[in-house]
Amino acid sequence: MSIWGDVGTVSRLEKYKTIVNNGQSTLKALLTMNGGATIAFLTFIGHLLEKGTPQPANMHALLGALQYFITGTFFAVLAYGLIFLTNCFSYVGWNRTTNAMFGITIVASFASIGCFLYGSLRAVAAFGLVIPQ
Repeated sequence: MSIWGDVGTVSRLEKYKTIVNNGQSTLKALLTMNGGATIAFLTFIGHLLEKGTPQPANMHALLGALQYFITGTFFAVLAYGLIFLTNCFSYVGWNRTTNAMFGITIVASFASIGCFLYGSLRAVAAFGLVIPQ
C-alpha cells in the first residue's frame, strides 16, 4: 500500500471533482495575478501623472506592459467561461466537444500565464526608463 492509500478505490467522479476544483483554483490565481497587476499598474501610472507627465516614450513602454496584463485578465475570464461550457457539454454527453473545449480552456489559461510573464518583463523594462538613475 502506498502513502496515498488505495488509489484504486477513488471513483472517477471524485477524480473529476478534484480536477475541476484544481482547475478553478488555478483560474482564480490567474485572474488575481493579472487583475492585481492591472490595478497596481494603473495606480503607478496615475501616481506618475500626478507628479508630472513622463516622457511619451516612457508612457508608451508603461502602457505596453499594461496591455499585456489586461489581455491576461481577458484570457483568464475567457477560460472561466470555457470551463462552464466544457462542463455543460460533458453533462449532455458530447465527449468530443467536451475534449475540444477542455483543450481550448488549457490554451486560454496558458495564454493568460504568458501575458502575465511578458507583461511583467515589459513592466520591469518600463520601470528602468521611468525611474531616474
